[in-house]
Amino acid sequence: MPVKNMVYDALQYAKQVSIAAASHKRSGDYRGADGDEYLSGFMKQDRLLPVVTLVVCFNAEEWDGPMSIHEMFGEQDARILALVPDYKINLVAPASIKDSDFGKFRTSLKEVLSFIKYSQDADRLGEVVEADEGFRHLGRTEVDVLNACVGANLEMEKGREVIDVCLALEEMKRRAAEKERIAAGKAVEAERAAAEKNRISTLLKNIQNLMEKAGWSAEHSMDMLEVSEGDRKALQPFIG
Repeated sequence: MPVKNMVYDALQYAKQVSIAAASHKRSGDYRGADGDEYLSGFMKQDRLLPVVTLVVCFNAEEWDGPMSIHEMFGEQDARILALVPDYKINLVAPASIKDSDFGKFRTSLKEVLSFIKYSQDADRLGEVVEADEGFRHLGRTEVDVLNACVGANLEMEKGREVIDVCLALEEMKRRAAEKERIAAGKAVEAERAAAEKNRISTLLKNIQNLMEKAGWSAEHSMDMLEVSEGDRKALQPFIG
């Protein structure tokens, strides 16, 4: 990222120089300038506008990438580094923003970044959403960002442009609880089915052992084991 930002910013400065040169060429005001100014197209009185690039991380994790060009060099001779200009990025990462600093934002980026910061902590996220009035009417664009970046799964009705995130989270909790209840029910049913299958399998083996070792018929073996009528029907396809 430091390399990308350095290239982007350099291109912006180069563009400003080109615009200045083109302006002088159109107006012809380079007359009287010295040769160096004429060749470069950039006059001594010309000035550049500072370029400030922000890197916004739409991720709940801590930023673990390099923050400057020097960090990307690794171990280097200090005498060499003294001759190499450093280039640092201006990073906005939710994980590193203090709660007290979110109030400095004046747009919905505040809600987006605070949501992202606590997206992996359901309890804290609920508290943040409940306390911030901005979440009562979050726009579609912001919702799309949250869904894409942290898998928020916020659902917005067709035709609506704002959503009450607090209510949406409550609905998500309700759906999650319902899915959990259904999954738990299926797990219990699967466990019961497995236990029943194991019981029938064991019963079948006992009947077959009696038939083989005692020479009894299937019916007599089941009578001796007091097999119920229901189990007899279930065993019938396996013992003839």
